[in-house]
Amino acid sequence: MARNVTIFSTIALTVLALSACDGGNAKSTLAPSEKETSSSILVSTNNPYSNPTYPIVDGKKKPTYMADPYVVRDDDGTFYLYCTQTDVYTPTLAFTRGPIFSSDDMVNWTYRGNVFDSYTPNWGTSGAGVWAPTVIKVGDVWNFYYALSTGGDENPGIGVATSPIPYGPWTHYGKLFNSKEIGVTNSIDPHVFYDDGRLYMAFGSFGGYITLVELSADGLSLSGGLEEQKQEKVSLAGYGINDLNNYEATFILKKDGYYYMFLSTGSCCSGAQSTYKAVVARSQSLKGPYLDSQGRDMFAPNRGDPVVVPSLRGAMGTGHCAVMQDDAGEYWMIYHGYDTQGADSSLRVTYLDRLIFDEETGMPHVKGNQASNHETLPGPYIASKETGHE
Repeated sequence: MARNVTIFSTIALTVLALSACDGGNAKSTLAPSEKETSSSILVSTNNPYSNPTYPIVDGKKKPTYMADPYVVRDDDGTFYLYCTQTDVYTPTLAFTRGPIFSSDDMVNWTYRGNVFDSYTPNWGTSGAGVWAPTVIKVGDVWNFYYALSTGGDENPGIGVATSPIPYGPWTHYGKLFNSKEIGVTNSIDPHVFYDDGRLYMAFGSFGGYITLVELSADGLSLSGGLEEQKQEKVSLAGYGINDLNNYEATFILKKDGYYYMFLSTGSCCSGAQSTYKAVVARSQSLKGPYLDSQGRDMFAPNRGDPVVVPSLRGAMGTGHCAVMQDDAGEYWMIYHGYDTQGADSSLRVTYLDRLIFDEETGMPHVKGNQASNHETLPGPYIASKETGHE
């Protein structure tokens, strides 16, 4: 995630934010005062950004459909972004499944390749697309997990591929499991992460529950086998009804003794009418219960503290996030939304904003709970870009 570093003291902000969307109708409310939890922040002076963070395609930045972004960082400092399948056409390239972008600053992204250049998944429903990937380094290889699904798919599943480097070539292992095998409705949106040396996957969407299973040491199978994990799986959120107020797009961040579970809820894919938003709850145990700041668990609709909500002044349909730290230790959220102020509001495009951990509730959110949009701001602090660092 010669130049100067500015140290900002603790600040208090009062902002206007859109609240949760009940029944698809956005309401305007005055957000409470927000306070930084840290006494100082290292702010980059040489890494500005402006949302949306369009990638470089054919030599220039171009509005590009990049839903469900996920970002990792290699040992050499390079960031890599993966997203739901997309269509980008230039005179020299076209790709649909598994696009990969790289960046040295978490702001400017360049296309690097395609996970599915030499493989077409044939184990799912006919016509299924590659959705919402997550990538993690397991030992000496990178594991790429993806959902294979169609809209309204009765039996979507999750597959895996590996590569010695973050941009391929990739070895495909195909299906890890599908919904019927694991007993979880709508098994999509995998998030894979380590906790205390063990590898876990959280997944699920809308009609089912957000579910936790443990993976094998190499991440290429379920720990103890499918039947064991089918019995041992843990529900973290959701309420088992096919409802847009249910939850999906899990990301779990462990910080200061808490597990923060980011989820998305609302309509994701209706352009400027989308009510999608990101919410968060936390737990002192990986397996929950995850509670919002009002002490409510996540097994009912309209719960969780707002992280970013739709705004006609910013972006609509904001959600499905990943979280990365910069070199100053600050947390940044990468997510998608519909640009209400751009030339094309029909694309889910990538956004980047710093997370603020509220002093009173302890919960993370972006400034004002709204996406910054077409506003130049200091970006992630990258040591190699600042004075005195190489």
